[in-house]
Amino acid sequence: MTTSVHVLVPSRGRPRNLSRLARAVNKTSAALGRIWVRLDDDDETVDRYPVLPHVDYLVGPRTRFAASVNELAEFAARDGATHLAVLGDDVLPETDAWDLALVAALDGRLGVAFGSDGLEHKHGPDLPTHVVVPVELYQALGWVALPTLRHLFVDNAWRELGRGLGNFVYRSDVKLTHLHPWVRKAPSDETYREANDPEYRELDRLAFESWVHHGGLTEALALLAAQDGVKPRP
Repeated sequence: MTTSVHVLVPSRGRPRNLSRLARAVNKTSAALGRIWVRLDDDDETVDRYPVLPHVDYLVGPRTRFAASVNELAEFAARDGATHLAVLGDDVLPETDAWDLALVAALDGRLGVAFGSDGLEHKHGPDLPTHVVVPVELYQALGWVALPTLRHLFVDNAWRELGRGLGNFVYRSDVKLTHLHPWVRKAPSDETYREANDPEYRELDRLAFESWVHHGGLTEALALLAAQDGVKPRP
């Protein structure tokens, strides 16, 4: 089967960011299927998002990051994706064939592969902020981003899944640079402020910990292991 990596990107208030990301993906990807972008119908900038090569927009009532990723995954899976790449609209892929490099890192198995976002000194090298996963992960679970989350701790859930499957791969040579205010590569905006709101952060933390400690993670790993034909790690 020919590898087809579909990129999933929730975006709000950032048509310029999306243009930059799409140009970079089109330039550097070696196995691009489509770039799927989720927009909110109450976004004042929704009409400013440009027509771009390989980009499909889905517009609907406002959701949040995790729900948007899962909605996009459904369309990508229907459209023949073999792998799903989840990227923020503030990411800049810089490594040629980054998508095939992360697909190869998975070695034909279910798992989570991720590159360097340039913020490892802030969050450590084991937090997969932007990932490539086989489409079978979505098909087995019905989601790519843990659906009880709003925005934060999605990457923590990916880490638990990858580790539990024994296939959690970090490629430091694959540059998916995160142009984030933490390193003064982007100004803060309303999207960043809402995503990192302390009240919502605490709700996401509690939802993630409940999933880990009350059977959700174990159930997810069992479903994935059955799909992959391997025994999950305890």
